[in-house]
Amino acid sequence: MKTLPIGSNEVVSLPAYNVISITGGAGSIERLGNNPGDPSSGTITTFTADATVGPFPVWTRHMLRCIPSSQVSYDIAPADFPAVDSAFERARVMSQAEYDALTPDPATLYLIVG
Repeated sequence: MKTLPIGSNEVVSLPAYNVISITGGAGSIERLGNNPGDPSSGTITTFTADATVGPFPVWTRHMLRCIPSSQVSYDIAPADFPAVDSAFERARVMSQAEYDALTPDPATLYLIVG
């Protein structure tokens, strides 16, 4: 696990199908363009405790920031996908933000777009 000092920031590269697990502290994470110099996607998520970002189907870059009075630790690991079989009852297409806001149902196949 890597630790960001109080009030610092760091660009984090996230391999495809991996997640960033953030623990402790408070701050924000911003989705950057996939290549250095590309514009930011404009997606900024704030957190005040533990948070998870990802997975994405492609390599992505993120700016992780901690507030001036906080220290943040993070780790990058492969996403823990549940086993998928043919027993799902429905499919649903949604954005990453919509998916993050719900409690997944194991009988539903979620397709995240955007």
